[in-house]
Amino acid sequence: MAGLARLMAQTAGRAEVVVGVVDGPADLSHLDLAGQQISVLPSGHWAGRGAPGDECRIPASAECSHGTFVVGMLAARRASPAPGICPACTVVTRQIFAETPAGQAGPAATPDDLAAGVVDTIDAGARVINLSLGLAASSLARTGAIDDAFDFAFRRGAVVVTAAGNHGLVGPAPLMSHPWLLPVAACDLAGRLLPMSNAGITIGRHGLLAPGAGLIGLSPQNGYKRLSGTSVAVPLVAGAAALLWSLAPDATAAQVRDALLLPGISRRSIIPPLLDAAASWHSLRAVSAVNPARGR
Repeated sequence: MAGLARLMAQTAGRAEVVVGVVDGPADLSHLDLAGQQISVLPSGHWAGRGAPGDECRIPASAECSHGTFVVGMLAARRASPAPGICPACTVVTRQIFAETPAGQAGPAATPDDLAAGVVDTIDAGARVINLSLGLAASSLARTGAIDDAFDFAFRRGAVVVTAAGNHGLVGPAPLMSHPWLLPVAACDLAGRLLPMSNAGITIGRHGLLAPGAGLIGLSPQNGYKRLSGTSVAVPLVAGAAALLWSLAPDATAAQVRDALLLPGISRRSIIPPLLDAAASWHSLRAVSAVNPARGR
C-alpha cells in the first residue's frame, strides 16, 4: 500500500527516531501496544485526567477511539491484525482534547491547542509530528500561534504531517499553506480522492495523497475497527518518514521531506501525488550519497 510494504520489510524503525502524535488519548493497555516505546506528555489544561497508560477514562468516547487508532497505526506490534508501520520507533503522545461520553459532541481542537501540542512533542524529541486531527472548517485559517509552531518545527528539524481535513472542500486552504507543513489528502485503494477529503492548490502543491478508505486499526479494550478519512491517511506518511529516517539516520529533515514529496513529480493539480514510500527511499538514498547531511 503506497509503497510501504517494501519499506516495512527493511526495518521496523529505530528507537532514536521519535514520532510525536498530537491527538486524543490512546488506550495504551491494548495488547498490541504492550511493550512498545510509547510515552505520554502532560496535556496542559487536560492534565490530571489519568495516569500515563490510563488516558482513556471513557473508552467508548470518540476521542479515545481516534487516538488509539492513530497510535496503533504507528506503533502496534507487527504480529497484530493491524500491524504498526514503525513499531520500533519511539512514540510520544500529546492529548489536546478531553473525552466526552459516546453520543455527545466532543470539543474540536483549537489553533492554540494544536500549536502547543506541536511545540511540546518537539521539545520531547520528536522528529516527525503526526497531526491526524482537524480544526473546524471555520478555523482553517493560519494563526500566529500555528505559524510560530510550524516555524519552530522547521528550526528544530522536525517534519510535520497533517490531515488535509474531511470537510469535502475544494479551494484555498490557508492553514495548509505554511511552507514547512506536509498536508495529506485521502484516497481509496485505486488512488481516487475520497469525496470527504479536502483538496486545493495549496494541498496539491505541498502535500501527498495516501489511502484512507476503510483501513483497519486498533480500538480501545483490545478491539479492532475500520476508519476512513484524512486522519488515517496521515500515519501512512508520518510512518514512512520515520522509516526513512531509520534507514538513513544522518539525513536532514529537509532531505526526508523532499524525498517524501517525490521531486520531479508534476504538481499542477488540486490533488497531490500519491505517496510512494519505496520511491522516496530510492530518492533519499541517492541524495544522501551525493549530498551528505549538513545541518537542517
